[in-house]
Amino acid sequence: MGSIRRTFLGVVAALSLSGPLAGPALAAGKTVGVSWRHFQEERWKIDEAGIKSALDKAGMGYVGADAQADPQKQLTDIEGLIARNVDVLIILAQDSAAILPAFQKAKAEGIPTIAYDVPVDNPDTLFVSFDNVAVGRLMGEAMVKAQPKGDWVLIEGDPMMAIVDLFRSGQMQAVKPLVDKGDIHIVAQQGIDNWKPDVAQSTMDQILTKVNNKVDAVLAMNDGTAGGVAAALASQGLLGKVALSGQDGDVAALNRIAKGQQTVTVWKNARKLGEAAGAAAVELAGGKSPAQVTGAKPYKTPTGVQQSAILLTPIAITRDNLNLVIDSGWAKKEQVCQGVTTNPPPACK
Repeated sequence: MGSIRRTFLGVVAALSLSGPLAGPALAAGKTVGVSWRHFQEERWKIDEAGIKSALDKAGMGYVGADAQADPQKQLTDIEGLIARNVDVLIILAQDSAAILPAFQKAKAEGIPTIAYDVPVDNPDTLFVSFDNVAVGRLMGEAMVKAQPKGDWVLIEGDPMMAIVDLFRSGQMQAVKPLVDKGDIHIVAQQGIDNWKPDVAQSTMDQILTKVNNKVDAVLAMNDGTAGGVAAALASQGLLGKVALSGQDGDVAALNRIAKGQQTVTVWKNARKLGEAAGAAAVELAGGKSPAQVTGAKPYKTPTGVQQSAILLTPIAITRDNLNLVIDSGWAKKEQVCQGVTTNPPPACK
């Protein structure tokens, strides 16, 4: 019945209003439901603010749910959002496979969906994220530049998340040639459940014990796990002596970069991503298909499913260009440069 009702209303609306303003005009007064996999990382509140900003401009409502890193709770959350008659669903999946029934149920109810940040194998959804292969490549390139030889550790994200494969494929574009050449030796590789910093720390502690602290670089997949790795390195007097990567542009990571304790973070302006998803939701609520949404292009998921996607461009942040995050308002200079007493980067002078 829900699907029939939505289809009928969509036909009536299409007949009564046409032209370039039809999408935004039809979206006014509608509601977007957002299912977050968890809120443990600081960036998700930034993403949320971006989504709300775009929806507010269009006169649309917002309702969110936090799955608390529980795939089953996320399915229940989405059922609740559908029951509340939301007009579009934005879903940041905790488990890309387990979430598929939710996308199928939304389709049955005539509700357009956006897979946010994490790819999901659903051909009818719009994927909104950064170019995640590029994220990995930028990480790998900066690390190779800093430490082109020696013993490397790979600290990866949650093995259950398909996005990890995208990051890894990008990283290996830069790293594998040197592995094949024999310049870089991978001495350990470990995924971190739910990207938890404390798990990354204990994992790195164990690795350091196993290799007798003989590590030259740690290719960590995000700033949260990099923070855990940094704590483990610090406990052995290695912080600042071992190249370390991350992504997300977390303030703590930016500060580590300014102090010479982290090599690179790949900055993905989460507010811009949220704004892009919110704007796309407005167009979907107004009757556009995923392929018709502004900026959408054909995309293939890691497992080969064809869908439409909006992919933003990430930026590698190192000591040399910390000013970019400060000048943009992403982080304050006093936050980035706090505690920097020796050898300050250009942004902290």
